[in-house]
Amino acid sequence: MRLDALLAGLLEDGLLEDGLFEDGLPAGADEVEVLGLCHDSRRVAPGDLYLALVGERFDGRDFAADAVARGAVAVLGAPPNEGAARAARQLGVPWIPVDAPRALWTRLAKRLYDAAVDELSLVGVTGTNGKSTVVSLIAGVLDAAGRPSATFGTLGYRVGERQLAEDLDRTTPEAPDLYRLLAAARGAGAEAAAMEVSSHALALGRVDGLRFDVGVFTNLTRDHLDYHGDEESYFAAKRSLFDRLVPGGRAVVHAAAAEPRGRALAHELAERGLDVVRYGLEEDDETLDVRPLDVSFSLHGVRARLATPRGPFELESDLVGRFNLENLLAAVAVAEALELPRHAVSMALAATRPLPGRLEPIDCGQPFPAFVDFAHTPAALEAALQALREISDRNIVCVFGCGGGRDRGKRPEMGEIAGRLAELPVATSDNPRGEDPLAILQEVEKGLRASGNRTYRILPDRRQAIRRAAHAALRGEQRQRDEADSAVDGFPETTGWLVLVAGKGHETTQDLGDRVVPFDDRDELRRAIDELSQRQGVSDGR
Repeated sequence: MRLDALLAGLLEDGLLEDGLFEDGLPAGADEVEVLGLCHDSRRVAPGDLYLALVGERFDGRDFAADAVARGAVAVLGAPPNEGAARAARQLGVPWIPVDAPRALWTRLAKRLYDAAVDELSLVGVTGTNGKSTVVSLIAGVLDAAGRPSATFGTLGYRVGERQLAEDLDRTTPEAPDLYRLLAAARGAGAEAAAMEVSSHALALGRVDGLRFDVGVFTNLTRDHLDYHGDEESYFAAKRSLFDRLVPGGRAVVHAAAAEPRGRALAHELAERGLDVVRYGLEEDDETLDVRPLDVSFSLHGVRARLATPRGPFELESDLVGRFNLENLLAAVAVAEALELPRHAVSMALAATRPLPGRLEPIDCGQPFPAFVDFAHTPAALEAALQALREISDRNIVCVFGCGGGRDRGKRPEMGEIAGRLAELPVATSDNPRGEDPLAILQEVEKGLRASGNRTYRILPDRRQAIRRAAHAALRGEQRQRDEADSAVDGFPETTGWLVLVAGKGHETTQDLGDRVVPFDDRDELRRAIDELSQRQGVSDGR
């Protein structure tokens, strides 16, 4: 789209100040073709309009020259400061001065990419926990039903196996990135997109202008109160997703008695005249449109017969645990809302494997089960531990931590949960960011003490904590005791262990304040198991 056409729409809508330019538009705007929008000078592509923001840490105007050097054809941002003004005169591209460029992002993105984005059916998933798994399940179901789908969320932005972007780190991207990626997904053949919609994205307007065919609410538990301030504001942000449904759009809501926020939301939406599909785990709650009638759990997955609006449905999945059954119910409810072919739904759910870092089994041939999970909130940690308790009578060693620079109130809560539900809780560093890891662990330890569990360990080095957990499980399974090693590790002798490493899941780095280092819980756990198994083999004379 030509720059003059892009800006003319903003002028017509009163979003640009009249008289900003002598002839209504900047000189040369009718000769500039805008192919994309970008707010990060490092990622500018030829033909982009560079959006220069003044942020808390950086002033985007200072990087305008870099953006132009990379191919930006114009700059839209706060009026140039003294240094940027000198640079602007040398750039040779139009500079559109606006006081609040972020406020125009969505409108610019919508005008530039709307034709492609409007062709996509959108399913938005919000809630504290389960979003990534539900999004993946929905996309798989849509694919199996013959509607190729993109996925957007914590695990990346993809169409099938094709990755649309590599260097974005937000669950829901900023509006210019989001619209661009949605247009790219349509260009890659997607007919639909399943998207995690975070509370930050809703509060900051990243999804403004989008209209969803289906909105999904999974749950609400404590998280992000460092940003939202209180649970009411947090819930209000989540609830606003349903103000963005297309006419005739449908709501899918976790409305079990154990989810009072969802139950209230479902009632509210129904009162507003929206079509609501309710789901939940309570077998005898006939107000739930999708619920289990019979269910069995094991370390190998879940088998269930479900009640649905279209009749009984047989479900088989390799996903482990009761909380994953909730995620599967959400996907079935979306399929019901969209009236997708049931054989396709069944086939897709049976074919789904555990997502990276979502109660992902780690199998190196060791004699004990081991899992890595993204659980980084009190409710998620409790759900993971309860799920493992339900499917195994083994003792649990749980490695967990709490991130720095985030809601401090959940730290003792997570300590208490780990102490109550794991025989051997091992508190360690997660992503301390700019905080002192020992100070974080002191707050976690308050909860561990409150649980009454006196076997807990505090090991700030995450690599060491994972290694020690694997050692405890291996020693317990082999029913042997090497007194020298035991004295070093300080772990009690026992048998029948199961290992859970929680908190970072799929993440491949650790944020240590002034540096970000490579760190993958899955690789570290595999390495620990392999090293200890080899050492044990040597000690046994093998």
